[in-house]
Amino acid sequence: MRTNTAVATSGTRPARHFDRGFRTALRASSLPAVALLVACSGSLNTSNDPGTAGSGGSSGGFRGECGALSGAGNCARGGTGGGGPGGGGTGGSAPLPACTLFGPMFSVCFANDMEQPATTTDLRLTTSGAATIEAIGSGAAPASCVSAHGIGTRGAGPWWIQARAADNRLWTIGAAGLGTATPPVRVGDTVSLDLDWHEYSVVPASWEKQGRLQISDATGTPLLWAGADAAAEPWISFTAGDYVCASNDTPCDTGMKNVTAIVNGTSITMPPFCAASVGGYFLQVTRFSRLCGDYHEAFEAAAVRVSPMTGP
Repeated sequence: MRTNTAVATSGTRPARHFDRGFRTALRASSLPAVALLVACSGSLNTSNDPGTAGSGGSSGGFRGECGALSGAGNCARGGTGGGGPGGGGTGGSAPLPACTLFGPMFSVCFANDMEQPATTTDLRLTTSGAATIEAIGSGAAPASCVSAHGIGTRGAGPWWIQARAADNRLWTIGAAGLGTATPPVRVGDTVSLDLDWHEYSVVPASWEKQGRLQISDATGTPLLWAGADAAAEPWISFTAGDYVCASNDTPCDTGMKNVTAIVNGTSITMPPFCAASVGGYFLQVTRFSRLCGDYHEAFEAAAVRVSPMTGP
């Protein structure tokens, strides 16, 4: 077991930017998993990015009037050397519908009982090794978990667990919106708890995060996985697909893309901010976004194993 916490303290912890945009987010934890899957599959669109810009006029055109980068095809005359008007853009396959979801519909929180109140601009948490499940519960996770570190929204419930690591730290982990009302572990189970987490501030009021949490059973099978801009792993990975809807949520947004997930070799394409069931896991994802000024919105996702459990 290894556990490490490294912080660089500098004033008051900035506001967490992952609360941004949740004003329109649905409360997924209150929706049945089947309803979520139907709603998500109904919004799936495989259209490509709508249209491409036309080419610029040939050499010799007057910049800004005919050739160069305009590509509008609306130039009244060619350049001195015979440059012609730019060609028109190619049309997209169909207009994209407006995006309707702008916030995660799941939450995973985590914290340990030896953490100090956070007043940092850079925080790292790592732990890896065996842990014993000491408690499980239904409903909202303890406030110490909800207010500490989160992937997805700031919601809580419908279940939480507490795992004692070999260094005697007690980790509390809560989850919501992951398609199951009970955790995939029992009291007394020995699991592997792996966490590699980094929270940091780039500019004031911008709190960013990167890393992942995974709980696996004694055979090494992942039971719960949650990540923010997490690296691809042999059993799970996510990539951006085609544009699915048009958006003006921020000046940097022009649309959102489908998300392609691969779980244990099985691939599935799903809309942003939606859910899917694949390979015995229930998935929830956010979206891939572009850098907006100094702020980058992390791609977040979570997966929980939902295969039936046997035994008492």
